Amino acid sequence: MDSDEYLFLEEDDPPPDDDGPSEEGWTVLIVDDDEEVHRLTRLVLRDFVYENKRLVFLSAHSGAEGEEVLRANDDVAVAFLDVVMESDDAGLRLARTIRQDMGNSKIRLVLRTGQPGQAPEQEVILRYDINDYRSKTELTEARLVSTLVSSLRSYQQIDALEREWRVLAEAKGALEERVAERTKELRESENRLRSILDASLLPILVTNEVGDEIYFMNDRTGELLGLSQAEARSQGLSALWVDSRDGDRIFRMARERGRIPDWECRMRGTGGREFWALVSAIRMTYEGKPAVFLSFNDISARKVMEEDLKRLALTDPLTGVGNRRMLLDRGGEEVRRARRDGGWLTAIMVDLDHFKSVNDTLGHAAGDEILRGLAATVSDLLRDVDIFARMGGEEFAVLLPSTGLSEGARVAERIREACATKVFNGLGADAPLIVTVSLGVASLDALDGGVEDLLIRADSALYQAKSGGRNRVEIQICEST
Repeated sequence: MDSDEYLFLEEDDPPPDDDGPSEEGWTVLIVDDDEEVHRLTRLVLRDFVYENKRLVFLSAHSGAEGEEVLRANDDVAVAFLDVVMESDDAGLRLARTIRQDMGNSKIRLVLRTGQPGQAPEQEVILRYDINDYRSKTELTEARLVSTLVSSLRSYQQIDALEREWRVLAEAKGALEERVAERTKELRESENRLRSILDASLLPILVTNEVGDEIYFMNDRTGELLGLSQAEARSQGLSALWVDSRDGDRIFRMARERGRIPDWECRMRGTGGREFWALVSAIRMTYEGKPAVFLSFNDISARKVMEEDLKRLALTDPLTGVGNRRMLLDRGGEEVRRARRDGGWLTAIMVDLDHFKSVNDTLGHAAGDEILRGLAATVSDLLRDVDIFARMGGEEFAVLLPSTGLSEGARVAERIREACATKVFNGLGADAPLIVTVSLGVASLDALDGGVEDLLIRADSALYQAKSGGRNRVEIQICEST
């Protein structure tokens, strides 16, 4: 499995390889005084597999208990810490204990809180190397999975770097002890060190403290960036950053803090290809000179997965149009834009007529086909800027930016006519089937508190259309006019 891939195992899925997931797992500690948080976290992640390993969960219900668990288990990869437990800052105090008292810089810390006002200051996040901070309401399944994958990737990379660093440190110590008497052996040992770096699975660079002179580059770096050792030394690193400010920030923070565990940025590779990279940096001494040790990896595949998860979270799986959450999110933005610019915003509520009888007589498969067909019909009539979503059941909503009430009513009428003339065949009915729709139209009013109020008024007009005989358009006049 590629290092940026993860999966969930279902009962009927084949195992990732012949042997299935390894018995060895990633240890995840949940520190929260709410038992429901423990249960839900385990439930969401129970079938999660990353790098062919499952998750092993540990639980603690207070900061003090969390410290005891950590002192007894030195293999915890990720800890989800509630900020507020036995005290208002119990989670932050535990983070400080982990980093300062226990000296554990490898474990990834994710702070969670149900009280957004308890967010730690940026200085605290940087000082205790907190990997992520989320309010509990943000940690949907998609966000929780994305946060966990990012944390495991960071833990894995730091672990690999620390192992490499220990090898280098041990070798360097041995060389220093022998430098006075065996200069030849020292040179041979230095060559062995370079071989270790060259053999590393991670792309590695060693540069001066400002990043404009390259001291060392392993083969993996050359393959990823499309540069030879000579080209890298002559060109430097400035052309590698899509945004040059990323390079400046990385080297500045490495000088100031000594270490950057993970920094996401865009880089340029072979043939000018842009890719997302996860960069780690450590300040060090190389051949007696101040230097920065850089390791990075291509995480473009992970970024694509994150975008896919975001898209799926905002899409109705049956019709492929947006869902209620998408409409409310984008609708809120359109309300703010309309009020800022003094523009119009009109909503149309669309409901299929007598749809229950279709489901009852022809079955839900036929009903699903009708929903998909009418959703496609409506989509074809809308502009790219218009927002279309299934609100649930047979009810849909349309938002028309920069559109007044009269023009919105005309759009609604075109939708009604198009749906009334669409013919469905092969659904099990005795004859070709036509399904009509009723529509309610309302425009943003000064009294509307937000997009929800606008939709409520459009829904009220829809109710009038239903009561008036269906297959018709009704308009809700603005209350402030």
